[in-house]
Amino acid sequence: MLVFVGAIILGLWAWFAYQRQQRAERVAHLKGKIAQRKNEQAELLEWARAEAEKIPSQRRKEIGAMDFNQLIAALQSGDVTSLEAVTTYIGLSLAAHEKTNCVTMYIKESVKHARALDGRRKSGESLPPLFGLPVSIKESIGVTGTDKTWGYAGSIHFPSTRDAPTVEMLKQLGAVPFVKTNVPLSLLSYTCGNEIYGWTENPHKKGRTPGGSTGGEAALIAAGGSLLGIGSDVGGSIRMPAHYAGIAGVKPSSMRLSLLRIDDGYHGPKRGGGYPLIEANEGPMAASMETCAEILKQFWASSLVSDVDPYKPPVGWNAAQFEEGRKYRIGYYTTDGWFDPTPGCVRVVEEARHILQMQGHTLVPFSLPDVPEMIRVYVATLTVDGGVSLMGSIEEDLPPAIFLSALRPLRVPILVQRSMAYVASALGYWRVAKFMRSMTKSSVELRRDYASIQLYRARVVEEMRKANIDMLLCPAQVMPAPPHEAPLHLSAGCSYTAIYNLLDFGAGVCRVGTWNAQDEAKLECYPTSDPWYTMAKKFSKDSVGLPLGVQVAAPPFKEEAVMRVLIDLERNVPKA
Repeated sequence: MLVFVGAIILGLWAWFAYQRQQRAERVAHLKGKIAQRKNEQAELLEWARAEAEKIPSQRRKEIGAMDFNQLIAALQSGDVTSLEAVTTYIGLSLAAHEKTNCVTMYIKESVKHARALDGRRKSGESLPPLFGLPVSIKESIGVTGTDKTWGYAGSIHFPSTRDAPTVEMLKQLGAVPFVKTNVPLSLLSYTCGNEIYGWTENPHKKGRTPGGSTGGEAALIAAGGSLLGIGSDVGGSIRMPAHYAGIAGVKPSSMRLSLLRIDDGYHGPKRGGGYPLIEANEGPMAASMETCAEILKQFWASSLVSDVDPYKPPVGWNAAQFEEGRKYRIGYYTTDGWFDPTPGCVRVVEEARHILQMQGHTLVPFSLPDVPEMIRVYVATLTVDGGVSLMGSIEEDLPPAIFLSALRPLRVPILVQRSMAYVASALGYWRVAKFMRSMTKSSVELRRDYASIQLYRARVVEEMRKANIDMLLCPAQVMPAPPHEAPLHLSAGCSYTAIYNLLDFGAGVCRVGTWNAQDEAKLECYPTSDPWYTMAKKFSKDSVGLPLGVQVAAPPFKEEAVMRVLIDLERNVPKA
């Protein structure tokens, strides 16, 4: 018997020793890949500096001073060549990167691409509408010949073999992707950092995040390094960075742009598949909503989307919805019943309501129903398997320490989490308890949650129809740009954006104001009734001067109306 027990103990010891050795070898391998990538990135930054200096500094200043419409006109007329535009923005993005650490890789092919476009002009060919326009791309979106690591070191040196549909359409329209930008590990966070490329700073205040997961794009655009970027959004990854960085961004509903080939070139840890009924999409980000609208107008002016992806309906640009002067009936709310926003985020919704009323729109109060329960459903259907795949993929790679500490609760067995929820409820922490009950433990539960999403969509659009409401105005987030680690501890703070992925509404964000001294003073009265409110209050302090946005959302195929209202708002925000 003793021999048998000893053999078991020895076998277990040998197994654990083997696992430790395997992990040590894996870590060494990944660290080697990261070191190699950092060297490659340094070389690309030097390449970018050399390319930028090929254009006289005065010429770069002239081109850099042009807004989107001015640059498009100059490119069409020939006053600016494609090569000049791309090279100028290589230089501007380099300056933005030095301030924020937003760039992951430059796309060397962009210079060759720009020269080829200029050759088309010389040969007398007709010019596409976005001829020569430099465009920045989120790291996780496929561009032929570049990596899409999602922040995983294990996915370094597995370049995409094809362009993502959005990139393909941009190229068909004449645009030139020239740079890729930073993301958080796994994309499932609204901070922005990983072990490969480091942490991206908010250009408005060092030590604060630009948001995520499209944080690199937001930082680059806000710092003047790009006129147009393309991001993606599964819970607010375009809209929260737009709010934090003071720019504009749009997440179309899932039927209007394509995520075909999303896994091409991705060779990192297995993520466990998609997120049924939690609808992600790609979309534009820019300094203004007018730029976002122009890009989507070009995408939808013809059958581009359905030509690239036959699973998408051939729905064109709806000029009637976007008509200048058209008035809409808009429901608004300043809290969703799940997470009360901090004072400045409430204030800008009220200011937006007043501005839109002055423009002739009708604003009426509206309450989005059952948000707390649907946030539980959102988490359940996003993680699908209780977070097992997510934790496995992160632990298999080289996660930053704060990622591991924040996600460690996912390793707690679901039945234990649900038992702990009773304790949280007894302490009065009902939201924490709701989160603890969100992980699905069976396919039966998951099917019920899928059904509840479908029923909820029907309920919300019916309530909007009964109230004769075209769209909704609400906060974009619960707080101004927080410190880098904050989003990892406050996943619950994404409810204002995540609910519209669950509903599959088109939604956009634009800047309306700035966190001010009055907001800071009112923060003293902000609740501290549970740990999340306490953290939101703490993370919002010392935020005077940080940008604040609002969100507008509408049912699918009404993106043009959403952008019309956001443009009306953006144009009439008082200048600081």
